[in-house]
Amino acid sequence: MNERRLLSQLQSGDTGALSEIIAFYTPYLYTVAFNIMGHALPREDAEEAVSDTFVALWLNRDMIAPGKLKAYLAAVVRNKAKSALRAAHVAEPLEDDMLNLAAPGDMERSALLFELSDLAREAVDTLGQPDTEIFKRHYFLYQKTEEIAAALDIPGATVRTRLARGRARLRAYLTERGYTCEDTDF
Repeated sequence: MNERRLLSQLQSGDTGALSEIIAFYTPYLYTVAFNIMGHALPREDAEEAVSDTFVALWLNRDMIAPGKLKAYLAAVVRNKAKSALRAAHVAEPLEDDMLNLAAPGDMERSALLFELSDLAREAVDTLGQPDTEIFKRHYFLYQKTEEIAAALDIPGATVRTRLARGRARLRAYLTERGYTCEDTDF
């Protein structure tokens, strides 16, 4: 696939170029969307996120720089999938996506990250209420602090403070068990 040529044609309004991009990127984008929302929403919702991504591409085709098409599409589908989770108010379980998993073939690193993700889930559960609820809503349902505050009927500043304290407690919990948190988002 010649991305530069396709982008040029797409920016000229060529729907054939859009069809080629759709054919090439649909499997990749579906995988991204399904990995985010497949545990909680029907398969059709992942398909809809992919379709909406291509609509966004068409509407914003003049803004895509050569060499950035795949990154643009991935960012859009990821945001569409996260928005669908938020809109559905689905309670998302703590899964391995909170950590960057190792590439296939790096079994030792994969095993270590899997163990670390189990510890992270365990750590979040030790936060107690309402901290566990706040943490899950923010980091796994991608809710904004003001949404969480409204849902739990507490001030937004309290939500932000509890998130900061929760991250510190998670860091301490993992450090006590021999893990450093330099490479995580905690």
